[in-house]
Amino acid sequence: MSLLHNIQAAVAASGAHMGIAIHHLESGETLELNADEPFPLCSVLKIPVLVEAFRQLREGRFRLDDRWELTLAEKNLPSGVLVFLQDGLQPTVQDLLTLMIIISDNTATDMLMHRLGVARINQTMHELGLADTHIALTIREIFDDMLGEASDPRRAFTDLDRFQEPPPVRRDGRAFSTGPDNDVGTPRDMTRLLTLIFRGEVVDREACDQMLHILLQQQLNTRLPLFLPEGVPFAHKTGTLSGIRNDAGILYASPTSHVAISVFSRWDAGEVAGDPVAEWRRTTAIDEAFGRIGRLVYDHYTTR
Repeated sequence: MSLLHNIQAAVAASGAHMGIAIHHLESGETLELNADEPFPLCSVLKIPVLVEAFRQLREGRFRLDDRWELTLAEKNLPSGVLVFLQDGLQPTVQDLLTLMIIISDNTATDMLMHRLGVARINQTMHELGLADTHIALTIREIFDDMLGEASDPRRAFTDLDRFQEPPPVRRDGRAFSTGPDNDVGTPRDMTRLLTLIFRGEVVDREACDQMLHILLQQQLNTRLPLFLPEGVPFAHKTGTLSGIRNDAGILYASPTSHVAISVFSRWDAGEVAGDPVAEWRRTTAIDEAFGRIGRLVYDHYTTR
C-alpha cells in the first residue's frame, strides 16, 4: 500500500480531522491531505516567533546574551516554568528562545512577542510568501479569549488548586477562529517555512542553523516522534488547545534524507468533556495517529 493510503488509515483510526503536508527535501516529493485548510496554530506559532527573533537579531535590535527582566505582566499560565519563578529574574534572549521552543514556555513567548511586535511577526510571514499564515494574538490574548478572568497568571501561585473543575473554555471566540483574527496557518505554509529554515533561506544560513539547533532540543516528543527509533533527530514544535493538537518539524530520516512535515488536527472535544478517562483515551488515540504518521514517513524516506 502507498504511504498516502497508510497515513489516511492512521488518520481515520484517530477520529480526528487532520491536515498534512509532507515535503522530502532531497527529492522534492510531496504528500498532502487537506494541506490548504487553515487550523489554529496554537504553540506552533512559536516557530514564526523564532524566525522573527533571528531576523531582528541580524538587524542588531538586540543580542542573544541580552537579559530581559521577567515581570508579572508578562506571565502566562503554563506550559512552561517562568510563571512559577520570581519577578525580576533576567533570562537571556537565548534562554527565552530555548524555553519557548523546547518546553513551549508561554511566558517566554510573550516576553519575545511583546518586544518583537505581533504585527512585525505577521508581516515577516507574508514577506516570506506564507499568505495563509496569520499571527494576530499573543499567548495571553489567546488565554484571555478562552478563559476570561481564569487566565490570570496569579492562579499559578494561589488559586489553581482551588478549582474543583477546570474553568469553562469559550469556543466561539478568536482563540478557535480559523480566520486572520487568530494565530492560524495551513500545513502547506508551515511545511514551506520549515523547508526555508532547513535550506538556510530565512535570514541567513547561520541563523537557520541556530534555529534548527534549538528545535532539535525539543522535550515534548509524544506526537510525530512517538514511535521513531531512539536517537532519530527531529527538529519540531508541538501545539495544543482543547480539541486541537499539532506538530510540525524537520525529520532527519538519515544523514542524506530529510523531511519537512506538518500535521494539524482538530476534533469535537465537547464529546468527552468532563470524563477524564474518555478524554485520555481520545487524546491518546490522536497522539498515536501522530506517532504512526511519523513512523510511516521515517520508514518510507530513511533509505532515500
